[in-house]
Amino acid sequence: MAAQRSDTLIGDEVVRTLGAQGRFSQVLAQVSEGQVTLSGDVPDAAAKRQAEAAVAAIEGVRGVRSHLNIDGGSHSFGPRGRAVRDNPDGSDATRRAGIDLDEND
Repeated sequence: MAAQRSDTLIGDEVVRTLGAQGRFSQVLAQVSEGQVTLSGDVPDAAAKRQAEAAVAAIEGVRGVRSHLNIDGGSHSFGPRGRAVRDNPDGSDATRRAGIDLDEND
């Protein structure tokens, strides 16, 4: 029986695999006991499926939980796949934190 790969090694390969594609620059990954959780933004459904499949194919990955958002830029600032969200949950946390993104108030 082969030794189980460590989460650190799996995480390193996830980062390399996703980093090789510029369209996954807004994807974050967490690894726990071989389970990889993906979160962040991708530009379209095809990119979402591609990221999930690429990570699932990595040696040692036991499962992929996807919390990826498809964002063509309409709910954020920035170009497709490189979205920067002001308040993704709809709250006004940016103001409560002392940051005012709307200088015209």
